[in-house]
Amino acid sequence: MKAVLWSFAGIRRRRDYSQDAESLNPLAVVVAGVLGGLVFVLVLVAVVNWIVPG
Repeated sequence: MKAVLWSFAGIRRRRDYSQDAESLNPLAVVVAGVLGGLVFVLVLVAVVNWIVPG
């Protein structure tokens, strides 16, 4: 999950990226990415609903 969160931010050292690419399971990365994206969208919706009354 940590590798996916770093990729969302776009900040990653090449050495760390290489280590992740060698050791991570692709299915786990996809699942973590989908979950991270879902949480991000839900947080955005909650913030908009909180700011914009109605």
